[in-house]
Amino acid sequence: MPRFATLARLLLPLAAVCLAGCTVTRDIKAESSFTWSADAQKRVILIQPDVVLGEMQAGGLVEPRADWTATAQALLAKQLSSALGQRAIDVVAVNNLADEHEIQLAKLHSAVGAEIILHGLGGAKLPTKGSALDWTLGPGAKVLHDHYNADYAMFVYVRDSYTSGGRALVMVGAALLGIGLQGGSQTAFVSLVDLRTGNVVWFNTLFSQSGDLRNEADTGTFVASLLKDSPL
Repeated sequence: MPRFATLARLLLPLAAVCLAGCTVTRDIKAESSFTWSADAQKRVILIQPDVVLGEMQAGGLVEPRADWTATAQALLAKQLSSALGQRAIDVVAVNNLADEHEIQLAKLHSAVGAEIILHGLGGAKLPTKGSALDWTLGPGAKVLHDHYNADYAMFVYVRDSYTSGGRALVMVGAALLGIGLQGGSQTAFVSLVDLRTGNVVWFNTLFSQSGDLRNEADTGTFVASLLKDSPL
């Protein structure tokens, strides 16, 4: 499916150095300092993770699975909240997005994240931007700051696919002919956004060919990798 294929192509630099079973992350931080408001609780809004899980069919297309997606989305929200809570941060989980403004900000994050990967971490550099993290969701993010009295919001985007029996057979047959075919994999990115400005202050990507976001233990490992080197 296109939603899986697009992110996978953007993360090819990570995939290229990822051996079977490994997890690779790459992060980038803004040059501006990470600060909390002096009179505010250390509070982060956790926007409902944008997650799709699917099964890779014999031909390589990924068929989304609503049941797997719902399970992974709930486990990710739980593990992310737990991980942030262990860092003495008050987490406000915004699940089941209903507010139109919040929905649009989540969609905007997905688009901006793809641009950061392509132009910030990838080779397609923009003439107006250097290597520093210089991206924003715009002043509209301040609505979240005012609504939840929080300085930062975390947005997470995940696409995960699992190899079907038919795909596994095709991979075995191709291997006998000396051809390497990819099976299921996890691709993701996370952004920490300063709600006072709308600026993305930290961004991390992840590519993995192991782990199962349908079980809690693997989801915990995934979250630990995703939040690696976070300024929180």
